[in-house]
Amino acid sequence: MRLWDIATGKSLYTWEFLTAVKRVAWSEDDSTILSITEQRSGQPSMIRVYPINREDSVSQTTQPITEINVTATAGSRATVAVFAPLSDYILTGHESGKIGKYDAKSGELVKQIQESHSGEITDIQLSPDGTYFITSSKDKSAKVGWTGLGQMRGSMLTAAL
Repeated sequence: MRLWDIATGKSLYTWEFLTAVKRVAWSEDDSTILSITEQRSGQPSMIRVYPINREDSVSQTTQPITEINVTATAGSRATVAVFAPLSDYILTGHESGKIGKYDAKSGELVKQIQESHSGEITDIQLSPDGTYFITSSKDKSAKVGWTGLGQMRGSMLTAAL
């Protein structure tokens, strides 16, 4: 995973992982980033959250502030993730079709919707105000969920694509 200076095109910092990085996302205040690594070669699917040093962009930490073993907590590798409003939570979509909600600081799995999709979740996006999220899946559907006040409700609206 690389941090770039978009004005110059220069690579400022590179984080190294044992498996491929599948997804990255910025926190709402741009102070942290998350990465999802692939489950492969005996390595679990992991979410790692790193602080960004804006004072000295070439001096980033190699140690994540949060590390989540998604394979162990959810039983399925994460394919997508996004910080929920205020960056207190991380919403994840999984290969199994599950949706998870993790505490961004502790890494604890707070809520999980087991049967949100029957296929792999391919994307997750927040509404502009952060109260809703939408997922797309290989099951040929998109579903809308509510993030409201630290809770993710199990009810979903389905729209066939």
